[in-house]
Amino acid sequence: QSISWSSSDTSVATVSSDGIVTAVANGTTTITASAVDGSGKNGSCSVVIEIPSENIQTIELAGGESKNLSIWDDDYTENIDTSKVIFNLQNIDNICIVNGFDTDYRRTMVNISAIRQGTATIIASYEGKVIMRWTVNVTSNWNEYLAYESWRHSIENQIWTNDMSVKEKCDAAQNYIKTNFKYKAGYSQGYMIYEDKMCDCIGASNIMGDFAKDINCTVGYVNMRADTVYDYLSDAVAAGGSHIFTVIKLNGDWVSYDAQPQHN
Repeated sequence: QSISWSSSDTSVATVSSDGIVTAVANGTTTITASAVDGSGKNGSCSVVIEIPSENIQTIELAGGESKNLSIWDDDYTENIDTSKVIFNLQNIDNICIVNGFDTDYRRTMVNISAIRQGTATIIASYEGKVIMRWTVNVTSNWNEYLAYESWRHSIENQIWTNDMSVKEKCDAAQNYIKTNFKYKAGYSQGYMIYEDKMCDCIGASNIMGDFAKDINCTVGYVNMRADTVYDYLSDAVAAGGSHIFTVIKLNGDWVSYDAQPQHN
């Protein structure tokens, strides 16, 4: 029999479709399980969340600043398998960029960059227990990055129409980069290179991926040396020196978009 789960206050705790409760902040919420067979049967319980004060941190970042938020196994008395730590990112869109995750046998971390004034929350959980909660206060805008965002949207208004499919928009974005940019090695960060109209394979992948994300596509990055789809461009770059390109999930399949301009 199918069951629907809900939390009366998701700012305190969330509940997954299979009934796993994740703490978010101190407080009380009601978790309800309801049958979806039309019988009207349901059950609920009150859940009190108390996160120890030593597991709560507040971080301030100015726009453009980056920071690693890390969990180290030797910070906890119990043995922690760092590969099983789960990061829950809340209200992070438009406030911070997630640059990537990294895990080894001693620690796991997420790297973020601040882009817009506001507050985001990042929660690290292990086996259903909150082990760290970061409140990230961004105190100023990253104007250089926001200018890059604005440029992107202006180009999208030029090359996209409302009747175009997602694939047609991705095709148009790729064509724009390949025809309007020139190749130059070392030009790899979108917000720094868009005005110069020059890029290498990393820069082309950065801009292509951002165009696709603007239409809510799932984006990955491939380093031909590793033949792996990475969620983050930084991970594809870290895999070693080889050609990098963007892949976009369309109709359930990865489609390659190599937007690097031709070079001799």
